[in-house]
This record gives sequence, structure tokens and C-alpha cells, in this order.
Amino acid sequence: MGTIKRKERIGIVLAGGESRRFGEPKAFALYNGSFFYERAVQALAPYTDQTVLTGHPALAARFNRQPSVQVIEDLTLYSGKGPLAGLYSVMKQFDAKWYIVLPCDMPLVNTEVIGRLTAASDEAFDAIVPYIAGKWQPLAAVYHRRVLPVVINQLTAGHYRMVDFLKKINTKIVTEVDLQSAEEIFKNINTKDAYRQLIADKT
Repeated sequence: MGTIKRKERIGIVLAGGESRRFGEPKAFALYNGSFFYERAVQALAPYTDQTVLTGHPALAARFNRQPSVQVIEDLTLYSGKGPLAGLYSVMKQFDAKWYIVLPCDMPLVNTEVIGRLTAASDEAFDAIVPYIAGKWQPLAAVYHRRVLPVVINQLTAGHYRMVDFLKKINTKIVTEVDLQSAEEIFKNINTKDAYRQLIADKT
């Protein structure tokens, strides 16, 4: 029986939870004819061997099952503990060298941005993370598998903030200039007002 070859890159779509601030699950908000989560999958697809969508158990059954996308729930041990739990859940179940993470509520991030972010991958660093307009974007980033022990340590200690996690690893910073992208590309759509503005800006 042959060994299973490790994948080079796996995409992780963080589908989130019930999105109380938004009033309904953001993953299923529509933009340009596609659900937010579908746009994230499409942005990652050209640069990954597989894409895994992870989120709240209540949402899992609602996602369309696509051959290229594996839908999972966060592992019970850390379920509900935020994005770090999502990263942990995928890393524990899917073996790859690099993991490209994208949240479902950044609908303007496209294949070009992910391509430039992926191209910035460097074995000398544990993570490649955008720093846009003075703000970290750890949920639209690339992580090496070797960060898994640090992820586990952070979760075990109850330290769930992604920015705290970044302080524990060797992070390569990329900016708007590196990614050739405006800061608006990385805007999170957290409220219905922000969603209405997104739609208005398109028209």
C-alpha cells in the first residue's frame, strides 16, 4: 500500500458562525451573483490542491457539496473558539505544506490577490500575512504546517486572538504595494450597512 503524498497547498475558507452582527450567516450573502463563500472558494481554487470550508456545525448542511471542496465542522475540542480553531481543525485533518486562509466575509479578495500572496511564500517564514493600512489581516494569509504546535499551544492556553498568535511565529509582512491591491479589497463585511455600501459601490 503506497503512502499518501502530502499536498503542497490547501485552501481554508473560514465560513464563520451565525453572524449575529450581520443578522444572518454572512457566508450566504450574495455579491455579483455568487454567495460570499463561493467567491472565497473561487479565489483560492487556482492556487490550491484542495479547498476545505470550515465553520459552525449549524451551517455545514447548508453548503453546496462541490467535488473540489471539503466541508467540515470545527473539531469539538476547540469548537466555537474562533478562526484559530478553524486553522487547527483543517491542519489536523488535511496534510499540506502550506495553508492559504481566506474568510468568507472578504468578497473583494480575488484570484489575483491570492496569486500574489501565494507567490510571496517563503520557506524562511512561518506565515505570510498582509499588513494593510496599519492593520494586520491574519485571516487572509498563508501559514506553513510547522505552525501547528504553536496553534495548539495558543488554543490550550485559551489565547484565541490571531494577532497574539502572530507574535509567536516568524511572520513575513506583505503590504498593499506587494499585493498591488487597494486597502478596500481587504474590507470585512460585518454589518448590513457595510453590505449595502458594498452593493452601492458596485453600481
